[in-house]
Amino acid sequence: MICERCGHSMPDGSLTCERCGTFLGKYSGHAFSETGVRAIRQGRVSASSPTLPAARQGGMKEYGDYDLSALPIEQADHARRRKPVQPEQARKSTASRPDTRRGVPVNTHGRAPAVPRKHGRIHNVKRRNVNWMLIGLICAVLVMLGAAGYMVYMSKSDTGQRATARRNTLAATEGMFTLALNDKDPLVLEEREALLKSWMKAPAQAYWLVGQEYLDVGDVETSIISFRIADILDPENYDGLLLLANAYELLGDDASAEAMYLNLEENISPFRSEAYTALIRMYQEQDRGPEAADMMLLAYTNTDKETFRLQRKDYIPLMPQISLAAGRYEISALEEDIFLTSPQGYDIYYTVDDAVELPEGGKLAQDGKIIPEEGTVTLRAVCVSGDLVSDPLSVSYTFYYPSPPAPKANLAPNTYDKPKEVSLRPGEMDEKMTKKEKEEAEAQLVYYYTIDGSIPTVESPVYDGTPIKMPSGRVTLRAICVNQYGKMSSTMEVGYKFNIKPSPLEMYQEADTFKGFTLNKTTQAEFVEQFGQPKSEVETTYLNMNKEARHLEYRWGYAVFILEGNAWQLVRIEMNSEIAAGPRGVGFGSSESEVTGAYKDFGQKEAPNGTRGLYYEYPTVGQVLVNADGTRMVQYSCSTLESKIWVLQYYMSNGRVNKIIHYYQP
Repeated sequence: MICERCGHSMPDGSLTCERCGTFLGKYSGHAFSETGVRAIRQGRVSASSPTLPAARQGGMKEYGDYDLSALPIEQADHARRRKPVQPEQARKSTASRPDTRRGVPVNTHGRAPAVPRKHGRIHNVKRRNVNWMLIGLICAVLVMLGAAGYMVYMSKSDTGQRATARRNTLAATEGMFTLALNDKDPLVLEEREALLKSWMKAPAQAYWLVGQEYLDVGDVETSIISFRIADILDPENYDGLLLLANAYELLGDDASAEAMYLNLEENISPFRSEAYTALIRMYQEQDRGPEAADMMLLAYTNTDKETFRLQRKDYIPLMPQISLAAGRYEISALEEDIFLTSPQGYDIYYTVDDAVELPEGGKLAQDGKIIPEEGTVTLRAVCVSGDLVSDPLSVSYTFYYPSPPAPKANLAPNTYDKPKEVSLRPGEMDEKMTKKEKEEAEAQLVYYYTIDGSIPTVESPVYDGTPIKMPSGRVTLRAICVNQYGKMSSTMEVGYKFNIKPSPLEMYQEADTFKGFTLNKTTQAEFVEQFGQPKSEVETTYLNMNKEARHLEYRWGYAVFILEGNAWQLVRIEMNSEIAAGPRGVGFGSSESEVTGAYKDFGQKEAPNGTRGLYYEYPTVGQVLVNADGTRMVQYSCSTLESKIWVLQYYMSNGRVNKIIHYYQP
């Protein structure tokens, strides 16, 4: 069929044009050959107007009152009929109410006119306007839904996450890593957070997997970039960081690989073995033997895996051996020398100093012989093969030399009315020693003694065999002896009383003062009144006292005062010339013997260093000292009733007093 309006070709029997919508019923030929209800039920217009039944007497039914259901012909006369309705009644009952039965036309005029033919009329089909806004809105919604779905896909699915990770990996630069690791600078905080947020669109696991993918295909550099991003997002992933370290090794960046392995074993998981194994292998390949051995020991300590201990045992030299077991030994009684040996013939270094590092600070055992040193020591030794060092041997010893017995005096303690002299002799030697050994030992003894009351030392007077002359009064003789090993005996102490005339003089005491001033009593005002105004006065400090102090400078020396309460008290004076008479009539120009003769003196001999004790009852002490410049000084000290210590010093020059210092010692 051809549409006469638009010329469009269509199949025969079409009712309307597919292009313009023109009704084609009158051109369809046989298309409307069927008539009546059958055609209507089939969705077509009837070919002829159906004729309705004529009305019966009593009124005419509308067409819609008939039941048009099909009935067999033989049963038509037996069909149930409706009771006739009077015309007037019909009009009242049906005229205003259409029959709603399907397919039955309604006749409101009480008759059934012919149904007009409608298929011969041409209908123009109106086109509806397109709602582009609605279509656009639908498309926008579809795009948004598609984008949301894509985002969900990219963020939730494994494939999408990997795709995001790949995109971020390929876009990453070294500047981005610098920014990501800069968490100190507040100026780039926002930029850093934005970068991390973009990286976190994919989880760290996706970056680890992507890095593995690149590593599998040989793109080591790109895999490192992906691993580095993953490290920033997941910095404690042991397995991932192990891959990163391996990638650094493949790239030839041993320094970065080593740093990554060290981070794994130190910070991430010290109990796993993979990083230790990699470091040991790396150190061995780089000829870093000592570090490899140390790493083996560390790995065994942290992981408790026996393989590391056995590996280290086979790698380093064996520990040295020593011939003497740990213990306490008298050096002079050792029957055999002490030897160190190496089972493999390597060099041996040893030390007895705990602060020394081996082998650098140790001594080389040339022949393996060890010379023992007195005291309690810990001997450490190692074997060395190239740059490999064994585990240290550590043995504790107590070596000692025998001490001599205390000397004895030939004068028993007692009171004597006549002058006496005392001699010293050796004490009882070890009974195990032979007579010859005793004689040899006694011949090497050196005796030191004091009679001034002090404790004897090797700085005390030496007893040379000449009897010691005892002074008048109460005297305590003390003596020690020292053997050939430098071992000192215990102290011998013997007390005597000698009633010999003249009686000894008194020791220096608080009553021995200078004319015109007294320490801790004379005030500054009193001193200035007595000795005049000073050349200068300055604030100072005095010894370790936390008090205000003043230094007054004079032509003859100086004086120091401290503030006690509300008064400035004299605490030190130094005189280079005589300004006041000294105690006991000695002072400037007096000889050493005149000074010592004015106070108590037991007559003790000089010590080897030139000093001499006069008396000793601390803090009351009298002694002759030697200054650093070789000059001599007589010094006395005493304790006052107020428990203050006063010191009086007479400095000698050419055997005469040329300076006096008198001060308070807190």
